[in-house]
Amino acid sequence: MDTKQKKRRASTPARKARSSKAAPTRRRKTGRADTPDRAERQRRIQQRRRTKAKNPPKQQRVIRPPREEIPNIVYTAPKPMRRGVFAWKLVSMAAVVAAVFLGLSVFFRVDTIAVAGADKYTPWMIRQAAGVEPGDALLSISEARVASRIQMKLPYIDEIKVGIRLPGTLEIQVTELQVTYSIEDENGGWWLISSGGRAIEQVSLEKALGYTRVDGLVIRTPNAGEQVQAVPGRIVDGDGNAVELDQTDADQQLAALIRVMTELERNRIIGQITRIDMTSVTDIRLEYPQLLTVLLGDDQRLDYKISYLAAAIEKLESNQSGELDLSLEYSEDAVFTPAR
Repeated sequence: MDTKQKKRRASTPARKARSSKAAPTRRRKTGRADTPDRAERQRRIQQRRRTKAKNPPKQQRVIRPPREEIPNIVYTAPKPMRRGVFAWKLVSMAAVVAAVFLGLSVFFRVDTIAVAGADKYTPWMIRQAAGVEPGDALLSISEARVASRIQMKLPYIDEIKVGIRLPGTLEIQVTELQVTYSIEDENGGWWLISSGGRAIEQVSLEKALGYTRVDGLVIRTPNAGEQVQAVPGRIVDGDGNAVELDQTDADQQLAALIRVMTELERNRIIGQITRIDMTSVTDIRLEYPQLLTVLLGDDQRLDYKISYLAAAIEKLESNQSGELDLSLEYSEDAVFTPAR
């Protein structure tokens, strides 16, 4: 027996054993079932497969947005503008703006000048002081210039609001001063001044006595509408000694006086004080009509002191007189000393 036959005979039992073990696997692969449940499951699977084969699923249509084509950006350096071309464009633009403004100026003209708030002056006087005539170009009117003209010619005007209402109305709203202060100048004349220190007009001594009189301070002779300036002079201190003041002291006196007048008007104590003594900025005194002397002390905290005075005046009886110390030198409260 040759070698090939020996190998074939020896391999036969092993092949049979492998075939016997692989038989169940082959039966499962062919779809044969060993039990009724498995057979039923196989039947259902085959039924579903046949159903899917008859009715294949519809393919879903996917809609995608179109792709945006991004253009290739190529940077090109601007060409340098020649000096003559730039100048020509600038001149052309200025000419267009001027032509538009000129056209509007020609179209909108002053037709009506409306004045409101005037009491001491008539509307005709305010229109004359404004320097604006019917027919003037409405858009070319300077509001600040109109207000300055009115204040220079009519010193009793305090605040001015100038507005334009198209097509042809110029509106002027004025607020007049409540002048209650008189002061002497270096030549012996008397002037009415505003709380801001602006000269209103020169008056006689008899008329000046009808206003709140300022003593202890002399001003340079002003023109109506100008801001007053203090003049150095000689004062008498509390001990009766004459003291010479320099310009700095005089300017400090005037600044303190303006602050006192401003606070009096802010607290609506207008025309109720008969005299303001500014001889010394460390001993400012006020006189009230009820024979009441008010001591303000120095020029510090004047807003608090005068607001305290306004509250104290409301509580005073008509027959009370004496001295009200508001210098706050010893405490935060005023001290009232009745007259004997």
